[in-house]
Amino acid sequence: MISACHQCGEPIPPRSDDIQLCRHCQQSPPAFDRTHAAFAYTFPINQLIPAIKYNRRPEALGWLSLVFAQMLEDRIDSPPELLLPVPLHPWRALKRGFNQAGLIAGELGRHLRLPVHQGLIRKRRATASQAGLDRSTRSANLFGSFRLTGTIPAHVALIDDVMTTGSTAQELARLLKGAGAQRVEVWVLARTPTKG
Repeated sequence: MISACHQCGEPIPPRSDDIQLCRHCQQSPPAFDRTHAAFAYTFPINQLIPAIKYNRRPEALGWLSLVFAQMLEDRIDSPPELLLPVPLHPWRALKRGFNQAGLIAGELGRHLRLPVHQGLIRKRRATASQAGLDRSTRSANLFGSFRLTGTIPAHVALIDDVMTTGSTAQELARLLKGAGAQRVEVWVLARTPTKG
């Protein structure tokens, strides 16, 4: 992404001043501190990621993750102590055959030489698919659906495939900060631009 909000990754027009936050983050800052997105969730990425997830083609995540890792090498000043993939509920992971966030985290960890913990965050209950839900419905859908299984370091990065409204990242950042994290970054392959 060429120009994006530093906090939520929302694509924004380039600015001549130092303010690199979207209007939403200026008015209501999220619990997470920074977002890095490799791509805007537009064509062809908005066709490729669903094809990977729903047609069981996880091998394509390798090259997308490599591009993302190379981008991150130039962007991150202070690397996180731990990469944490956004979990799927166990039955959804079993049905799909993989957790795309876990595969992305594994590739990023390997390329960037950062530790990954696949099981530190667990999805405690199945929730309705977030696709097609608005921001408030997404937040309500996720409330209380995650739990932690261990100690959280001070600086972590949440890894996911797509960020749409930021509701998942918000819920997880609140949980992580409540457990002692001081800085929570969000690293996603793609960020959905706001419609309108």
